[in-house]
Amino acid sequence: MAEKNIPYEYSAAEAAVLVIDMQNDFVREGAPMSLQSCRDAVPNVGKIIEAGRTAGLPIIYLRFFTGPKETLVWTWSPQQFPPVKCCWKNVKRSYDDRDGELECTDIIDEIYPEPQDYIIDKYSYNGFYNTNLESVLRSNGVKQLIVCGALTPICIDDTVAGAFERQFRCFVIDDAIGYFSEEFHINSMKMIDMKYGRVLKAEQMLAMMK
Repeated sequence: MAEKNIPYEYSAAEAAVLVIDMQNDFVREGAPMSLQSCRDAVPNVGKIIEAGRTAGLPIIYLRFFTGPKETLVWTWSPQQFPPVKCCWKNVKRSYDDRDGELECTDIIDEIYPEPQDYIIDKYSYNGFYNTNLESVLRSNGVKQLIVCGALTPICIDDTVAGAFERQFRCFVIDDAIGYFSEEFHINSMKMIDMKYGRVLKAEQMLAMMK
């Protein structure tokens, strides 16, 4: 991203890691909405989470749900209709890269939450919409978010915009994010870097978190 004056610096005392929608139905091979880019992001997402744990930061996972009744979001995601039921609660399915059936909305096992972590469920793209995410952040004294997960230009973009509106300062990790297409992702990172937050590579963020 272009060099520019940055309005804020990283503060471990005010930060949390926000992991967006790294779920079986988006990440696993053979999933209804599987994307290779989400699988490619897993190693760096894991590194960010581990660095956050080491630093004692809150780790917050978002999960996307849909169904059982049709909502507007289904219009653009036909996989959410029966019989597929993508991201429906209590629906299990088999995936090409795992044995047995898994809960389709569950976080992937490579970065699975620990007991002290937060899991927040949402029925929209924006992690703040009709959830307790803001309350969780405020109760932990969080003012900065380290954002990774899935995916641009939808849930990442909407959640970062929601964070900006609520005065949370975002560090968005370019190479720890899945995307629909490289073009979409590049445009999202440009937009976020221009008006919503700081866009960094995982290596840059990890160096600041040490």
